Amino acid sequence: MRTMRLLGRLSLAALVSSASPLALAAQGNASAAASAMGDNYTALARNFNAAAWNPANLGLPGNSRFSLAISPQMGLGTGPVTLSDLHAYGGQIVPVSVRNAWLQRIDDAGGQNVGGSADITPLAISIGPVALSATTTVRGEGAIPAAVAELIFFGNAGRTGTPQDYELNDLALDANVTSTISAAYGRQLRIVPTGTFSLGVTAKYIMGHGMASMRDNGSTLTSDPVAVELNAPMVLTDTGSFNNGSGVGLDIGAAWTVGHLKTGAVIRDVVNTFRWNTDRLYYLPLQATFDESTSDSDQAGEILPLSSASSELRQQLLDRIDNATVPPTLALGAAYTGFRLVTLSADIRQRFGTGLELGSRTHVGVGAQLNLIPFVPLRAGVTTLGNGMRYSGGLGFEFGVVNLQASASLLEVNGRSDTAGGFTLSFGGR
Repeated sequence: MRTMRLLGRLSLAALVSSASPLALAAQGNASAAASAMGDNYTALARNFNAAAWNPANLGLPGNSRFSLAISPQMGLGTGPVTLSDLHAYGGQIVPVSVRNAWLQRIDDAGGQNVGGSADITPLAISIGPVALSATTTVRGEGAIPAAVAELIFFGNAGRTGTPQDYELNDLALDANVTSTISAAYGRQLRIVPTGTFSLGVTAKYIMGHGMASMRDNGSTLTSDPVAVELNAPMVLTDTGSFNNGSGVGLDIGAAWTVGHLKTGAVIRDVVNTFRWNTDRLYYLPLQATFDESTSDSDQAGEILPLSSASSELRQQLLDRIDNATVPPTLALGAAYTGFRLVTLSADIRQRFGTGLELGSRTHVGVGAQLNLIPFVPLRAGVTTLGNGMRYSGGLGFEFGVVNLQASASLLEVNGRSDTAGGFTLSFGGR
């Protein structure tokens, strides 16, 4: 019984450690209107939105003399066993048949994924062709192997009722917290024979507050004798410091409008010098041994200087931090505003490489805005992310000087179901 209680604690710890670091990349989105249209906003962004989406839009007609906004946006998800699945059995004993069905879904997906994100923009402002914004971004993603899920659902006897050995591989966690201060400028240039053309730049200063990364390194559960060997080292930045990394970045954008057709292109982070500070790194060994009569868990929860790790492990952990840089992203967008009640938009994006940003690397989507009531725009978007789909929607209440936008979305990717929502309160331009 003692061992079973320990197994339950370890399984629950694995689930919580993967799901908890939700405290959503280099620059956050301050526009709930953009989120409601599926993030298909490269050609439409104006005013305070332009700093994040396309600075060249600040040089086009349609910008207000002044705009100011605040915006929180966040999301949470897990799968293939979703939060809705768990909620349906709240306060009840989950039937064996249901647990078996859940475990089969997890087996088919190669594990249970969890994740969450948040973009908090306390201030975004634009004055004519200049825009400024500040955003704190939090992202976390984790993976729970099927073996851990089986332990949670059925104990160490497993679904067969016969004790067996498990390899608790594929347990993983990645999380980061950053803040970005951006300054954008757009200018119209008369270098095309028709329409209106502009170029723009966004300069960014990025501060890294914290990062953690964990990978399983050979954890096992044996049935004869009953024993657990936990080995899942985690590397993390200095928990006592607010500034654990820094760098500057640059986005370059272009925009061209001809009549009701608007187009835009931007290379985000064409230059980005952000690096985490590796001078003071720590690691959590997460090493423990439990059997029927004894336990050795002295290092399970003790944070140690990285220098105390073996040279091989130290290099593995350092590589995770060194690889957490900001890769460039190419975005292309188009929008049509010629219909009386409907605005259409589309975006294509590709991120080149992996790094600080967590999530899908590709984006192809369309969005629409319907104005049946002039001051209550209805918005929707559908986006494919290479390995999943996102469905978005929202509405606004626009009263000239004061405007409120709200959004909600459902993301289905890698067998996971995420829900997200947010709002933007703006004054002046929208």
